[in-house]
Amino acid sequence: MGIDTSFERFAAEKDEHERLFAEEVARIYGAEPGNVVITAGASEAIFLAYSVLGSGKKAVVPLPNYPPMFTVPRALGMQVTNSLSPRSTARGGIYGLTDPNNPTGESLQEGLVDSVIDSARGTRGTVFVNETYKEYEFPLAPRTRFGESGDVVTCSTMTKFYGLGRFRVGWILADERQARHLHYGKWAVSGHDSSYSLWIATQVLKKRTTFAKRAREIHSKNVEHVRRFLRDTDGVSAELGVGPFCLVSYKKGPGSVALAKNLLEKVGALVSPGDFFGAPRTFRLCFTGEEENLQAGLAALSGYFN
Repeated sequence: MGIDTSFERFAAEKDEHERLFAEEVARIYGAEPGNVVITAGASEAIFLAYSVLGSGKKAVVPLPNYPPMFTVPRALGMQVTNSLSPRSTARGGIYGLTDPNNPTGESLQEGLVDSVIDSARGTRGTVFVNETYKEYEFPLAPRTRFGESGDVVTCSTMTKFYGLGRFRVGWILADERQARHLHYGKWAVSGHDSSYSLWIATQVLKKRTTFAKRAREIHSKNVEHVRRFLRDTDGVSAELGVGPFCLVSYKKGPGSVALAKNLLEKVGALVSPGDFFGAPRTFRLCFTGEEENLQAGLAALSGYFN
């Protein structure tokens, strides 16, 4: 992929990797380096956003959603509402959205996000958007909700689209006042990120188009196998969005946790139970792996349901 991984060359460079990474993130999003808070992946970003910005002690997190988006505020003792009804406004609190949605893989409707931003503006709340899978919309340049309003804070990561999972590099985009508070929280929790990881991640962002081409090739091949699986398998259905996974509904069988255990034990296929995401009687089907493994897994799933 054209990335220099030599630890000797890394060690010989001047240690300004946090600054250089923040500048690169700011450049590709059209932001300022002062808007960038570097995190240990999206996991730390989610924790920091709720713990630092959720001052109203209330979070509105619609389901289905990525589990930490609603389990973290619960763990922090916040009141969590899973509906976007007019009664669920979080005065001084935080709205937690994932766009594209995890587990469905679908992009959130423009009107929905706009209405949440309007609600936050009227209640002094914060809209926190997890944009981990935004790159799977394959835009020419990265897109973000950050900047649409001073109430909007976003996060993303190098883990998924770019494939740098174990490097644990992510970021939050926030206005400078919020970013300053988030930095205080970051320094209290984990201090600094690995300089070597940041050195690699900065190179990867500079070669974004190369990595985007790789991700598109993997996704376009694998999604066709998933379409055939859905067409040829009895009693299952799903809408395919932009993300590299979908939420599959099934008509017959046990609850989603028991189903996932059955699938693993009986046919060797691993899926994520929908109950984890707040979506009973579904499972998340992820198709980011090697094409041969995906085909084998889908064949096993199809045999089980048929």
